[in-house]
Amino acid sequence: MNKYSSLFFTFLFIFLAGCNKNQPAEWEDPTILQLNREPARAHFFPFESEKLALQNDRTQSQYFQSLNGNWKFNFSPNPNDRPENFHKANYDDSDWSEIIVPGHWELQGWSVPIYLDEEYPFPPNPPFVPHDYNAVGSYRKSFTIPDSWDGRHIFLHFGGVRSAFYVWINGDFVGYSQGSKTPAEFDITDFVQIGENNVSVAVYRFSDGSYLEGQDTWRVSGIEREVFIYARSKTRISDFFAITSLDSTFKNGIISLKIDVENKGEPNQPYEIRVKLTDSSRRKQELYDSTFVTTIDSSNSIRFDSEINRVKSWTAEEPNLYTLGLTISDSTGRLIEAISQKVGFKKVEVKNGNLLVNGKAIMIRGVNRHE
Repeated sequence: MNKYSSLFFTFLFIFLAGCNKNQPAEWEDPTILQLNREPARAHFFPFESEKLALQNDRTQSQYFQSLNGNWKFNFSPNPNDRPENFHKANYDDSDWSEIIVPGHWELQGWSVPIYLDEEYPFPPNPPFVPHDYNAVGSYRKSFTIPDSWDGRHIFLHFGGVRSAFYVWINGDFVGYSQGSKTPAEFDITDFVQIGENNVSVAVYRFSDGSYLEGQDTWRVSGIEREVFIYARSKTRISDFFAITSLDSTFKNGIISLKIDVENKGEPNQPYEIRVKLTDSSRRKQELYDSTFVTTIDSSNSIRFDSEINRVKSWTAEEPNLYTLGLTISDSTGRLIEAISQKVGFKKVEVKNGNLLVNGKAIMIRGVNRHE
């Protein structure tokens, strides 16, 4: 290598090192919305029996554990003052305060809530937010993984955190997420152990997402929706998408359904997917029953359309609903998971400047509701 090549690579190394040093944090980088977060999916909970699925109360599942309640909490006025290494498993948080989750720290004695209409709570300079005026809440909580969860995939669910947050389990970094009003889930299977574990969370009051979350509302911060963990089978229904409508007579229902199944480690074998629709009188109609073979570390998608005669249509005045039930079973007929979801049949159109629901013009009255 001649001296010019040597100088070139030396300056290149210095340049790249400088670029890395000046790399913005995730909460000021518009190209990063998450790290290691699970893909968004439909809102549902998987149960171990059809009976539990019909009740649709996840607290009754043996594979659900709420993390709501008291958490250890430390408030810092800015990122530089937050406690270092607080996420370590052996960190001593005995002198920390406690905070109730879900909840906002401004309503529990730390800092103050801000109400603004058209302005930001800081001088705008997108995507950057103040470093000296950006409070950080550090949270810690212990939880126990029971023996019955061994061999299953375990997920950590945050219903909503404002504005951005990092997560660690037992001292190991799990992921990052922003988007205050959207759930965030993380696969923590490789981070937890049977028995006692610790979760640590660092919540930033402001992020680049705050520029999009600047609506007419109270500006508050923290883990503002529920937190829980749950365990699932290695082969499972990962997502589903149901589109319902009515035919041209507005008497018969039409449903288009897409079901995604993933296998995260089970041996190759056939599985059975069944779909049922139950009305308010508990009359059941089977919509789909099929067997397919899935391989290890693979995903499958099932699509089908079905028509239901003489349905009770949905309107705001008469919100008739049906229960859509999905089950997946193994080759022996053993139920793996059951899911239920309320669905309604309606047809929405715009004709001649009118918004029609089931062929009738409607008027919409809106309300500004803050959460």
